[in-house]
Amino acid sequence: MLGLWLPGPRPPLARWLSLPAGVVLVLLGAWMTADAVDRVYLRQPTPLGDRPPRYLVRSGWYAVVRNPMAAGMTLVLAGETLLWSAPGIALWAAFVLAVSWTTGRRVEEPGLAATFGAEYDAYRRAVPAWIPGTAAGPGRRGVRKQPRASLRRRPEPTEE
Repeated sequence: MLGLWLPGPRPPLARWLSLPAGVVLVLLGAWMTADAVDRVYLRQPTPLGDRPPRYLVRSGWYAVVRNPMAAGMTLVLAGETLLWSAPGIALWAAFVLAVSWTTGRRVEEPGLAATFGAEYDAYRRAVPAWIPGTAAGPGRRGVRKQPRASLRRRPEPTEE
């Protein structure tokens, strides 16, 4: 994969794989970012992000990851890295990811926890920060997953 980011001639297969992969990453990242901006800034009275949100956004890409704006921007940059075979863009993507992760952990998450309390704590346990399917909710880190109500064994009716 690193060979796809390095400048210079690439093997024909790498050239054909990097184009569709880059386009998919750019489109997916742009969709994630646009959807997140719409839900946080355009649907709430926080157009500049200068006021706390009225409600915790848990729909759209926020139901998949807690940081879809930053994840989307990082995916766009990763896609551009593949499309243009530019290691400089890969370095910029790593920088954006590091700043976004640090800001999220040190500024955004404590602010959301203070604003929404238990609601945000439950959301944080249920939805992963960056990678889908990696939340620390039930079934992870030694916590036993509870069976769904529909799958629980119901007592057999007794004849009287």
